[in-house]
Amino acid sequence: MMRILRKFLIATGLGAGLGLVALAGFFPVLRGAICPGCYGLEQVAPGVYVEASMPPAARAALLAQLGASRAQIAAFYGPPKAHLRILACETRHCDRRLGGRGAAAVTYSLGPVSVVRLAPRGLSQTILTHELAHTETHARLGVTGQIRGRLPTWMDEGLSVLISDDPRYLGPGTGTARCLRTPRADLPSSAFDWAPLAARETWLYAEAACAVLHWADAHGGLAALRTRLESGARFP
Repeated sequence: MMRILRKFLIATGLGAGLGLVALAGFFPVLRGAICPGCYGLEQVAPGVYVEASMPPAARAALLAQLGASRAQIAAFYGPPKAHLRILACETRHCDRRLGGRGAAAVTYSLGPVSVVRLAPRGLSQTILTHELAHTETHARLGVTGQIRGRLPTWMDEGLSVLISDDPRYLGPGTGTARCLRTPRADLPSSAFDWAPLAARETWLYAEAACAVLHWADAHGGLAALRTRLESGARFP
């Protein structure tokens, strides 16, 4: 019995290892997270790497934005649970080497482990907060919850808009009064459907945020969303 169990664990470990190698080969940003120096990145704080050419003033500004972003997220989620690396590019060349194709920022995560890639135009507190909100949401979903799609992508994106208080997609006021766009009935539930549509229709983020506000209004507020997320319940 122990021999069978040992073989199973070895096979599982090899499968996971090969999977990680395949993912790293497909996503340059994951290779960058494993070997930042190989992509011209330098560490400026624990888990934070920037392009070597980034001047001191820009590095200091990024770290200040990061501190403010973490405070925003802690106000909603409490103590952080995500384990992440942030890769920040100052130039388009750096961003392209890490697999950037025009997005201001992208989060790659599996449960509590995340890598955040920031393009030059993603070096802002709002965008950084949006991405870090994803890392904390996914940490609370866990690997199984994320793989099984327990939280629809539109809720994931809409919640990040709300936590980051993004003025591009939210109006003033409170609750559903902040809605700038009425959400469509068929908001994308999977990341595969969300990504191409959001690239063409940036107002999709405003619709998703409004849909989350309506959900919160009907279920006892955003605190209820957080509680349900951490309890393991499905959405919506």
